[in-house]
Amino acid sequence: MNWRETVAARGWKVPFVNKSLFMIGKDLRPKIDAIIMRDSKIPDSAIQDKGFFAWVPKLEARWQEIRDEAIALQPKEIPSLGDLSFDHGRIAADRRWRSFFLKGYGYRMAGNASRAPVTAALIEQVPGLVTANFSVLEAGGHIPRHTGMTKGMLTYHLALKVPQERDKCRMNVEGADQLHVLTWQEGESFIFDDMFNHEVWNETDEDRYILLIQIKRPCRFLGNLIQNTFLAAVRHSRFVQDIKKNIDRGGMAKA
Repeated sequence: MNWRETVAARGWKVPFVNKSLFMIGKDLRPKIDAIIMRDSKIPDSAIQDKGFFAWVPKLEARWQEIRDEAIALQPKEIPSLGDLSFDHGRIAADRRWRSFFLKGYGYRMAGNASRAPVTAALIEQVPGLVTANFSVLEAGGHIPRHTGMTKGMLTYHLALKVPQERDKCRMNVEGADQLHVLTWQEGESFIFDDMFNHEVWNETDEDRYILLIQIKRPCRFLGNLIQNTFLAAVRHSRFVQDIKKNIDRGGMAKA
């Protein structure tokens, strides 16, 4: 009997186990976010200053090698996020949004990493990494307006392959006092707080490839402790376990 079966048999209640992303957020997110933001080492801004993150130039310097590994994958080889994760249902209804995961919540996707060894090695040098994937938004794709899971994570985009009509491939991020309209430029990157509403369009006939990384927000002691505890619990939630199982079924097992 594994630990999940033991918990169920004895009627124990373990935080987040068998819970969806929505249930996790509804239960604890506001309290957790309040502590995290009190201890945050960086401002509460929709778009973050890359200068806070010493690892960013190292990735930008290797962007062409990362790009070559990403575009060697045909879009149809990369699963749609909606097929990997039930919890992303509404925002991933457009199956033209595809995700090739290399690492997530401590799980390394060995099969995928073997197909992108340079990228897999580089992401291991990113402090506080939570997830990393090649994110492809195919021609005509749309990701509806939404927010992320917690203020404890920030999202990084490194542009790898971008449609020529850049203004038609964009992301709107609703900051506290202004709307940020972001476009991607190959070899360049930005970091944003996905707890601000954001929406993405690719209104071109070309696919957009980026390296998408989620990292922990830099925090002082208590905020960092809360982040680690929350993320450790999410690792065992249905949200993460469903994605891992679906990737494993595709022959891309964890290390």
